[in-house]
Amino acid sequence: MAVVKPAILRTDNHARLLVLLRWQSGSVRFVNSVTERPVAIHFRVDGMFRDFSVATDAGTEAYYTGGMYSMNKAVSAESLPHLRFCSIKGIAVTIGFYDFQLNDGCLEVKLLWTI
Repeated sequence: MAVVKPAILRTDNHARLLVLLRWQSGSVRFVNSVTERPVAIHFRVDGMFRDFSVATDAGTEAYYTGGMYSMNKAVSAESLPHLRFCSIKGIAVTIGFYDFQLNDGCLEVKLLWTI
C-alpha cells in the first residue's frame, strides 16, 4: 500500500505543497467568533481526511447543532478529500509534520493523489 499522500494548502494569499503520510493525524484550532470559546477538530489523514472528532464546550456545540444531535457522532462518519476553514479570530492547523497559523482569513487543505 502506498503511504505518501501529497496535499496542497491554500490560504487567501499563499499556496504550499505538503507531503503527508497516510497514518498521520492533524488538528484545526480556532475560537468561535459567536460564542468566543475554543474549538479543536482532530482528524486522521489516510486516503481521505477521516475519523473526525470535535472538542469544545457544550454551549458552542449547541450553537453548531441547535442542540439536536451529537456533533462528534455526526462528524466521526465523515470522509473528505479536502478541508476548508475560515475564521476572523485566527486558525491554527497542525497536519503531519506541518504547523500553520492564519489570522483573519480562510485556509484549505486538499489531498491529491496517493504515491
